[in-house]
Amino acid sequence: MVQSKKDLFGAVFAEFLATALFIWIGCGAAISSNTWHSGNTNPEVGSVVGIALAFGFGISVLAYGIGHVSGGHINPAVTFSFLIRGEMSFASAIMYMLAQFFGAFIGALFLYASVVGLTTGCEGNTADQIDDGANVRLCSASCTLDENDVFGDCGAPFGLGANTVSGAIGQGSAFIAELIGTFVLVFTVLMAAVHKSNGSGPNAAPIAIGWSVMLAHLVLVPLTGCGINPARTFGPAIVALISGTNTFIRGAWVYYTAPFAGSLCATLSYEIIFKHVPTVGEEAVTKRPPRSSSVVGNIPQGLSTRFNPAALTEDA
Repeated sequence: MVQSKKDLFGAVFAEFLATALFIWIGCGAAISSNTWHSGNTNPEVGSVVGIALAFGFGISVLAYGIGHVSGGHINPAVTFSFLIRGEMSFASAIMYMLAQFFGAFIGALFLYASVVGLTTGCEGNTADQIDDGANVRLCSASCTLDENDVFGDCGAPFGLGANTVSGAIGQGSAFIAELIGTFVLVFTVLMAAVHKSNGSGPNAAPIAIGWSVMLAHLVLVPLTGCGINPARTFGPAIVALISGTNTFIRGAWVYYTAPFAGSLCATLSYEIIFKHVPTVGEEAVTKRPPRSSSVVGNIPQGLSTRFNPAALTEDA
């Protein structure tokens, strides 16, 4: 069996790359959907659906892409679940999380490079001088406004889709909403990809996981922008801050605490209640070949059937 630092490096790099692409896809869709229409600063139904689809399909596609290499976590809250379940060493989990946070930053950096030109027509103009409502919306969300109602310095367009707590809800409500959204995601990962008697089939888990992300976004985008992933919050926030947009404002703490709390609750529910509970048709299901703990069931030859990043350094 080949278990080496090279295998761990490949897994960590896969997490880095997938998280970078996830940010570019999801937050890119958030910017694009807001650029298309005029109106007030509240998200419209079409925008919310488009954003939810981008994040949901994005995570599904990327989980298929790297699941056989790293397990397809793409989220520190998911990695945290595997850590507390004892399937990863502390060192491996930290490496995964660092790769995810850094990947989110790089993904946001490339997204900023892709959309920075959107605010070119804002600076030095008033709202009346800008040609349509969509551009007014863009400038209002991305630029400062002086005492003469002239748009001044512009930061990242729409803050690169950085998460913010809506003024319509309290920070406690935002914490609960983010906790439940993350619970839905991690619980789906554990039940659809990890549970030995799940009914999703060996390669269908990423579809269910993508749907869970999509559903969480449909609920949470108007409330918190839908974090449920500390790396997803971190990357755009840092790049937007560098560009001149302060994204570390009211409720920022929610996005770095609630996902881990939700992951803990989902993991405890799985371990205490669902892991050993007999399931419908379990007798037939147990005749299947052994299942992987990664998001995608097919593990490359040379890695253990139950992928464990902690084991990759044992014989290095």
